[in-house]
Amino acid sequence: MPGLTSEQLRRQEIKYVRICLIAAVFFSLIPALYAWLSPLPGSRYLGMQYNTDDHMVYAAWMRQSMDGRFFFDNRFTDAPQPGLTVNLLFLPLGWVAKLLGIPLTMTLARAAFTGLFVWLLYLFLRRLRLDVYTLKLALSLTVVGGGLGFLVWHHFGVDLVRPGSRWMAPLTGGKLPIDVWQPEAFVFPSMLTSALFMVSLCFILTAFLAFLSARESAARVPLGWIAMFLLMNMHSYDVLLIALVMLGFLAASWRQGQVTPAWLGRAGIIASGAILPALWFLYVVRHDPVFAQRAADETLATNFRTVLFGFFPMILLAFAGAWPRFRSERPDEEKRRSRVHYGGMMLGGGLLIALAIGSGLHRGDQAFLQAPSWGIAFVAACAAAALLGTSNPTRNLLWCWALVGIVAPYFPAAFQRKLAMGLSIPWAILAALGLAALMRERDRSTRNLVTVLALVLLSATSIRWLFREIQGVQQNVSNTTRHPVFLGPETQELLAILDRDSNSRRLVVAIPGMPSQYIDSRSQEPVPDAFGPPLLPDLSPILSGLTGVYTYAGHWSETPDYNRKVGALLNQVFFATADPQERVRFLTEIQADYLVAPNLAAYPDAGFADLRDLGEVIFEGPRFLLIRL
Repeated sequence: MPGLTSEQLRRQEIKYVRICLIAAVFFSLIPALYAWLSPLPGSRYLGMQYNTDDHMVYAAWMRQSMDGRFFFDNRFTDAPQPGLTVNLLFLPLGWVAKLLGIPLTMTLARAAFTGLFVWLLYLFLRRLRLDVYTLKLALSLTVVGGGLGFLVWHHFGVDLVRPGSRWMAPLTGGKLPIDVWQPEAFVFPSMLTSALFMVSLCFILTAFLAFLSARESAARVPLGWIAMFLLMNMHSYDVLLIALVMLGFLAASWRQGQVTPAWLGRAGIIASGAILPALWFLYVVRHDPVFAQRAADETLATNFRTVLFGFFPMILLAFAGAWPRFRSERPDEEKRRSRVHYGGMMLGGGLLIALAIGSGLHRGDQAFLQAPSWGIAFVAACAAAALLGTSNPTRNLLWCWALVGIVAPYFPAAFQRKLAMGLSIPWAILAALGLAALMRERDRSTRNLVTVLALVLLSATSIRWLFREIQGVQQNVSNTTRHPVFLGPETQELLAILDRDSNSRRLVVAIPGMPSQYIDSRSQEPVPDAFGPPLLPDLSPILSGLTGVYTYAGHWSETPDYNRKVGALLNQVFFATADPQERVRFLTEIQADYLVAPNLAAYPDAGFADLRDLGEVIFEGPRFLLIRL
């Protein structure tokens, strides 16, 4: 802004950052505040509406911390285990939860890390030396930026099932763009759903800031070391993502002549922060077979086209703003640099097109890229980022993060999808830089109009995330369809009874949940993407998360061989067709202590067995019986 001193501009920046920070924290709290202010009569809010079963894994760690444990084990299986897991996020959160309870603690932690993230993002953006307009735009777009998912929005699942959305099916292989259902890849959905995601994004930014500042001094090296240490302990996949991005950044820095022995040494010290927790991780994998089996559970990345459409507006703006402008009056050296830059754009764009075409040809039940093809894609991403490099290291890091980050989720490993963590951050910043470049020569009114329209378009998916969270509260159903948002008086009493049992190890067998899909009154057909409160809530993860008991089939990923175990429970225990002797033998063999069974009065035609004679009925509610075996 003309006429303002650097100090005045700095104060403007800080004022906007504070407003953005407060707004982000407030919006992150809206669904929870709504739930606490409008509860169902006699109910208790669980603290989340999205991926409830996953959050119960974190709750189980917090519950163990509340009980004074430092080493955690897996409460979602009956398998014997040594209990070697350490998580330095949920350990202290458990101490706080002893005073505030698990739901409130998780909510406050998510809000706190949201505020910290906005401040760290500002520190990162300052290294780009942006004008006030561009900095504000970059900060805003990074927080709310999304893709095209709002055009085909769904409340549940990852498949395109709504009739009005099927026009996108040929483009994405029948799947929803990831901005609808993969919160960890985007900032705003992470703010709404997970303290773990937000603290991970904070540590990723802290690590990158440390690597960048290590060029000038060693001042941030200790902070970077701590960030890598904690990130490896809390969310280890992100360390691999950082390593891949830094390899690309090394190539871009080498091309710019910015690599020095001092920087390499300091960067090595920062990276070494991950060594100790990585060694402990390997030790646990070797000595804890349950943990090893869980770590090997496949979470393959989705069709690349769903990724592309999840970021498409931001990718388009990033490349449009970076398009080289050739001018005849430029010196020959400037022309050469522009042509190299143009080559980087062609290589980067060609990589995206090749991945989009290739993903439409591969078999969906297999990993998209095998090791050789992934290696080629990774080298292409690094090369494109290097060609797009400038004299500003932070801008180079952004291109490396964006392009390598697109390839990273197809790394040949079992945990592919988790490597999309925070991928919207570099694309959103580059999109803001691109939009600012396109508007540079426009008049102020045109620039402001285009900026507002861009913000509305790019935030549409985030707005729909917010309303989906509120809708989950209103309808008392998680996106999983099998878990409630509120615990009624019956479930609270059941939890209290189990919580009062102080035995060190209690195994609970609970009936798997049943969703309640709405039925069209005219056609009597299920309504696509429409579910109400679960017909039979899946209590297993909630029991493990909030009371610390072990459950036989508690979580789709934490429980080894989960699907087989669910089938065994239904066919050998809960269905009336099960053989009574086989039922007793099964429960005796797994050494179950309690049975959570359906009350036949509530489900007379469901084909369930009357299990009262298996033990002492210590609680009888409208839907459930708690039987001590």
